[in-house]
Amino acid sequence: MRGHFIIADISGYTRFLTEAELDHAHGIVTELLNAIISAIHAPFKVSSIEGDAIFMYGELPEQVFGQSVLESVESLYSAFSGALETMVINTTCQCNACANINTLGLKIVMHCGEFVKTTVGGRETLTGPDVIAVHRLLKNHVAATTGIADYLMVTQACVDELGLERIVASWTEHTEEYEHIGEVRGYVSSLAAAWAIVRERTSNRVEEGDAWVSAAADSTAPPAVVWDHLIDPWKRTKWMQVEGTTVEGEVDGRIGAGTEYHCAHDGGEISVFSVLDSRANEYITMMVPFTPGTAFRYTSYLMPNDTGTGIVTFAAAPVSVDTGETVPDAAGPDSAAFAQRVIEAPTGRLIAMADTAAELLSLSSA
Repeated sequence: MRGHFIIADISGYTRFLTEAELDHAHGIVTELLNAIISAIHAPFKVSSIEGDAIFMYGELPEQVFGQSVLESVESLYSAFSGALETMVINTTCQCNACANINTLGLKIVMHCGEFVKTTVGGRETLTGPDVIAVHRLLKNHVAATTGIADYLMVTQACVDELGLERIVASWTEHTEEYEHIGEVRGYVSSLAAAWAIVRERTSNRVEEGDAWVSAAADSTAPPAVVWDHLIDPWKRTKWMQVEGTTVEGEVDGRIGAGTEYHCAHDGGEISVFSVLDSRANEYITMMVPFTPGTAFRYTSYLMPNDTGTGIVTFAAAPVSVDTGETVPDAAGPDSAAFAQRVIEAPTGRLIAMADTAAELLSLSSA
């Protein structure tokens, strides 16, 4: 089998545990590990908890969109940092453990390759040279060489496998060498810097109270799989039922705020769908063409539930493409019914594709 392997490792763990009150220190680390685990969703699976680290993997289905995989990995740091900040704010304890929570950090390494599943002592485990390699990568010189404390290191193997060349172009190149493995090339980014951008970004979302029309549907696929289908241009071409989709305005190689999907229809007409805001696996806000001279803004929220993902969409009333002002004449009952269909029909096709992909992932993992 081929897959991507991820290890999220809490840095500063040994010193923190040995220089602080054991019961409080252990409780803090446990809470942080649980926060990371809560952010792990299919296609990722936890393979094992290794002290202060979580080893997880995901199988590589055909035509997976690399950005969606990478952002799912980065979201682990968001969960970790959010939990860390909450503990710092809420604690009133003055013990060494609670006073030094901020000395803890997170490093993540990601590698792609082959693996075999085996059962040892009744527990599933992964084996293979690439599994060994990702564990070796935890012992590295990244912090010393780059000065980046909380980092994500992605190997060249993953860059090639997932098509991440444009995204990592602005990252720091880094190489490690290990006995019996040889040279491992990769790229490093600052997770703390990425988290700061997420926190400081001004959101652009249509809330329920502002909705002109709304729609809700359910998918049996987890949020990460639905997200993959939402943003991948190739998959959008399929569920939008257009002739082709090109992307303009990527930021650092990624689809996000400022990106445009140019959808080609039969006959040569081009519709431009503009991304106004997004947060991986959570929501996306877009501006889409409506009647001549008008467009409407909508936000689709991905809400995990016991059976998969609920997709809830709220759309604001149409506005003039020239002035951005609301156009009351374009927001009548007939227009609202049409907008409802514009939202619901593609969403239904997206769900069908995502459900099929999730089922194939489940079957291949059995």
